[in-house]
Amino acid sequence: MKIKSLVLFTLAALLVTSCQDKDDASPSSPTSGSVVVDITNVMGNTNVDETGSTSYTTNAGETFTVTKLKYYLTNFQLLKNGEVKYTMPESYFLVDESDQSTTKLTLPRVPAGDYDAIRFLIGVDSLRNVSGAQTGALDPAYGMFWTWSTGYIFYKLEGKSPYSTLVDSTFNFHIAGFRNSNNTNAIREVVIGFNGDILNVTGGHSPELHLFVDHLKFFNGPPNQMIINGNENVMTPGPRSLLYADNYAGLFSYDHIHEDSH
Repeated sequence: MKIKSLVLFTLAALLVTSCQDKDDASPSSPTSGSVVVDITNVMGNTNVDETGSTSYTTNAGETFTVTKLKYYLTNFQLLKNGEVKYTMPESYFLVDESDQSTTKLTLPRVPAGDYDAIRFLIGVDSLRNVSGAQTGALDPAYGMFWTWSTGYIFYKLEGKSPYSTLVDSTFNFHIAGFRNSNNTNAIREVVIGFNGDILNVTGGHSPELHLFVDHLKFFNGPPNQMIINGNENVMTPGPRSLLYADNYAGLFSYDHIHEDSH
């Protein structure tokens, strides 16, 4: 009887110990995190001011003020050593300088790991352009959709300049076009390296990637030096839009990575 009691006691003790081990075990580390892309819109060394009270000067010597700035950034990917490691599904963001909440873009469910570059498009891909009016960032209510045939406006810059030949001195740059067949494709790919820095994603951190966007290069280039005078209204897909699109491909630059702990 003593032996039988000892065996039963030992089994009970092992069962309790096993349960305690399971209860005390720490949960496994999350296998993904999020990345915030923090965008600062500037004109040269000055933040963009949409009130029309700040004057900027192009390399051509033309002065202007800004009253509206909006553009689409889409199809985000994160890279390491030139290889795509993460692609965000359904990644369509409208950056609107009048709404600062739109200048912080969250990339969710990024696999834990290290990344050294980011890739995205300026503009809206052809599939979305031919799908008609949509919702979310692609909602026509944001004023960035023309028609089913011409699709979305990719980049909108409006303001005033004494060099405009229009009666009210305004200018309107609405750059769009997604078709390769008639040479109006203004979608541009941007790849930005982190200058040797590493974007480290873990379940315990939500790192912020800070980018500057210098819209003075929209006029100055490279590759094209553009002037306001005589080009005040660029509002249809075509050769002039493509020149500006080549310029806006170079607006973005890396600043720093901020490790933001949860």
